[in-house]
Parts: sequence; C-alpha cells; structure tokens
Amino acid sequence: MAGKESIFEVFSGFAQLMARGGWKEAELQIDVALREFNTIWPWVYQEFANKPQEGAIAVKELISAQPQIMGLTLAMARCDGAELFSRFKRYIESILKRTDSLGGYPSVAGVPRVQAGLLYITSVVASLNWESWNLFARLLTTKFEWYYQSGRPLYNYPFDLPYLFHSETFGRDAAKIHDFFREELTQPEVCSITGLDAETTLDTYVQAQMLLCLKAAQLRERGEDVSIWPDFGRFYGERVSKLLERAYHDREFAAGFLRAFEEDADVFFDRLNDRLAFVQSTFWRGAPYFYESLASWEPREARA
Repeated sequence: MAGKESIFEVFSGFAQLMARGGWKEAELQIDVALREFNTIWPWVYQEFANKPQEGAIAVKELISAQPQIMGLTLAMARCDGAELFSRFKRYIESILKRTDSLGGYPSVAGVPRVQAGLLYITSVVASLNWESWNLFARLLTTKFEWYYQSGRPLYNYPFDLPYLFHSETFGRDAAKIHDFFREELTQPEVCSITGLDAETTLDTYVQAQMLLCLKAAQLRERGEDVSIWPDFGRFYGERVSKLLERAYHDREFAAGFLRAFEEDADVFFDRLNDRLAFVQSTFWRGAPYFYESLASWEPREARA
C-alpha cells in the first residue's frame, strides 16, 4: 500500500478505519510508515549527500515518496485520534534520533527534520480546522525527546524544538520553513482533504501559530524555560482576529482549544494582551515585517 496510494486514498481508508474503532491497526500502520522512512531516507541521502544546495529538493523527494504518513496524520486529526498520538510522537522522535549523528552537510542531514516539522504542524493545523480538541491538547502539552550531538536525551515542547522549525536545510530561516509548510498544506490534494482553500488554509495556519505562541507565553508565566523560534511571532492580525472573535462570543468553541491551556475563556482573554506583548518583546527585535501583525486585541463591541 505504501508509496502506491495517494495521500487522499490513504486518508480516506484510515479515516474510515478509525471511525470503526480500528485504532490498533492504525497504530501498526504508523510503524509500517516508519519502516518505509528507514528504507527511503538512505536512498534520498545517498542521492543528495554531496548537493547541499539542493536540500529543499531533497525534502520534496522525501515527502512525496511517503504519502502514507501524511495521509495517516490527516486521518488522525480528522478523527481526533488522541489514541494514536503516542505512536505518532514516537515516529517523529525516531526521525530526529536517526538524523542526529549523521555526518556530511548539515543541510542534507537535516532534511528529515523538515518532514518531521511538517507532520507536527500539519497535525496542529488540521486539529484546529476540525476542532479535534483532544488531539490538539496533546500536541501542545507533550514534550518530545530529541538529541543534540550526544547520547543524552533532551525534552522539549515541539514548538520549542529547533530541529522542527529552524532547520539547516533552509538556512535556519524560520520564515522559509513556514513558507514551505504552507505551500505543502495548500497542495490541491491536501486541500481536498481539509476542505480549505489557499486563503482559509492561511487563516488556520497563522491561527495555529498564534496559539502555539500564546502557549509558550503561558508556560513562561508559569516559570518554565521555554523559547520559541522567531517566525512564530509573525501572524496576520486580520486573520487571527477571526479566531479570537469567535472564541470570545462562542465559549463552547473557546473551551475546546483551551483544553491545551488548562484555563477558561475569562482567564485566557484577561491574559491575552500581556501574552501578545510578551511575544512582541521577545521575538520582534528589529526584524522587517511586510504585513500587519497583532499587537493587542479587544472584543469588537468594545471598539469605538
């Protein structure tokens, strides 16, 4: 099945399987996808090992050769498959561990980390789109294991894990990473699954970015040593305000994504502008911006 079906076909098959309660079988298929990665990645690495300037092409090759894991990730999000989260997490951790001690050009060695970042952000964006709040909470509150040039494990929240969003493959340019992720999520086949077009995908993407930012700010309030990569602080005010307006007026919707914050809507909105100010003070240090980002927010009826 792997490598022969399209993302849409994989998604459809596993969404139906999960709807029937076939979680164990879906778990096993994530293991199959990992074995597939372990077969495909050596071939991609050999092909591009001496072509550091073609790292982005290598990423495309690696992702396009593995429709199964992308289809599974989307199906997990569609079915609010928190039951699959631990196996999904293990898949990403396995990729990161596999590439940590790899020699050669960093831009090539880091190629699988871009795929891992894509899978993580896809699961966050798709969970937000489908209001799959159980999975969404796990994605924002669970630390992932990774390694950095040693045998000692490190544990970070994914939005605080540099390999996922600050890859050498894209010159440690977070903006380029996010551009790539958005491009992948607006592929026609993916849009046919999510039901979003290019504009609404961008809305949902930057709303997810904002919530990841705000989660990091909340953790800093609680005294945790959490950083976040700069591009997460860049979101379009007019796009993210749509989510905030809805959450303010629809408290049931707000309660859904706020499971990841373990606080109610009153606390969330009371702390919102302080957290936005923290995001600005931490991440916006003279960088150029070509669009309006959100500095603060008030409910619409309070605006004169």
